[in-house]
Amino acid sequence: MSSNTSATSFLIRSLFKNRRLLIEMARRDVSDRYAGQMLGSIWAFVHPVMTISVFIFVFAVVFRVKVDDSLNIPGDHTLYMVSGIIPWLIIADVLGRGSSIISGHASLVKQVVFPVEVLPVKVVLATLPTFAIGFAGLVLYAFAVGRVSPALLLYPVAAVPLYLFLLGVAFLLSSIGVFLRDIKELVQMYALIGLYIAPIFYFMDWVPAKFRPFIYLNPVTVFIETFHDAAYYGGVRSWMVLAATAAIGLFTAWLGASVFAKLKPHFGSYL
Repeated sequence: MSSNTSATSFLIRSLFKNRRLLIEMARRDVSDRYAGQMLGSIWAFVHPVMTISVFIFVFAVVFRVKVDDSLNIPGDHTLYMVSGIIPWLIIADVLGRGSSIISGHASLVKQVVFPVEVLPVKVVLATLPTFAIGFAGLVLYAFAVGRVSPALLLYPVAAVPLYLFLLGVAFLLSSIGVFLRDIKELVQMYALIGLYIAPIFYFMDWVPAKFRPFIYLNPVTVFIETFHDAAYYGGVRSWMVLAATAAIGLFTAWLGASVFAKLKPHFGSYL
């Protein structure tokens, strides 16, 4: 058995062994963000709702007349946008916090008995309330505009490979971030422009053919497309894309866990 496989297996066993600690830390991660504020954890609900509402106002109200006059869009464009914004909020949250989660908890990392691997995982798990709130709002909107279909049940299913991907990304960013602090700036730059280089507000058909390969170089594009399938298109358009998300998610999770397990013994020396 290779050393990478052994290290990854140990990581998985450690997470399972410390699952209660992991769940508690993820719960506290959500509540502690708003500790001391008058509304407390209610902000965990307000933030995604307000963010999505602003995007809807700008792109579905302000620009709607222009879009409707120039393009023949089948269905509800707002539903299309919201279905893409929700996973992006999750992605941006993990990217924004993942690279500094280890270096930001140096005192815990230096404790030999503390399972450091729970830190990047709890960052990912802490986004589950945002996803749940966003999905509930998406369903309510779909009911309001008469666009409910059984395919909406695929929306949470599409989240499974995305969360595997984000788990791997969190492992990678958190471990590399200990040694290369500049990675935080790169990640923040991507989080800023990534919203516009993924088909969240626009359809891939709108992109000139020669530029579409560049859009697909964005690793989150295929994931966003599966969420559009579930909420907007009413079913899976391409099983190849769905298989690609599963493959990318599994591979990234394995790669991230392998890198994290290999670098973990050296964290204390660099913090």
